[in-house]
Amino acid sequence: MLKIDSLSFQYGHRSALKEITASCDAGKVVALVGRNGSGKSTLLRAIAGLAHPSGGSVSWRGQRLAGLAPARRALEVAYVSQRPSLSIDLTVHEMIALGRFAAKTRLDSILRIDQAIGRMGLDALKERSFHELSAGEQQRCVIARALAQHETNGLLALDEPFSNLDPGETMRVCGALQQSAQAGALVVVAMHDLSLVDRVAEHVWWLEQGQMIAAGAPIDVLTPAKLQEIFHCEFVRGMQGLTLSARV
Repeated sequence: MLKIDSLSFQYGHRSALKEITASCDAGKVVALVGRNGSGKSTLLRAIAGLAHPSGGSVSWRGQRLAGLAPARRALEVAYVSQRPSLSIDLTVHEMIALGRFAAKTRLDSILRIDQAIGRMGLDALKERSFHELSAGEQQRCVIARALAQHETNGLLALDEPFSNLDPGETMRVCGALQQSAQAGALVVVAMHDLSLVDRVAEHVWWLEQGQMIAAGAPIDVLTPAKLQEIFHCEFVRGMQGLTLSARV
């Protein structure tokens, strides 16, 4: 279980997170939603053990990830940042293999790397330089690295993984995240495209100005009335989930 208890985070004198409390069992996809600047990225980094809170705590399966050594933490959680980058020149295969640096067995690593490459549709690109890829291809590459890294029952934290992806690639990533959850992982994904929430997530955490204003099933949390109140535009919910109304 992921447990967040009274989590607060300060950037100087500004409160980025205020007394966040939430929990979720493994085997689910959680959509983290909210307006720009609401604290989604900060919360994801805290969940991944990469940001030390000013108050409260985050624990995964009973242990605080922020206090673990990087190699030990890498066995528990895989994190995808909002802006993938790489300072050295590596091939796609080498980039994805970085996700297995803390793995205990080489044979298992080879299998996991090949599986991740296949799941993200990168077989034809695996010998290409990461720097030669398009933005969407780079995005799929770093997601594949996270898929190779995390253990079956581990924690995946992804910040806007659908950015730069075309519709087909978006559905591929949605499917991969759902497969990971079905295999026993907990997937927490920050996302702006609310039309994807119903497709990928069973649970929603909604942040506003650093506070958790709602949590629960998408159909209960993301109501058209509440969305209009926060975003000042009209949404409708149909058979395919949420869509932005064409009515002006």
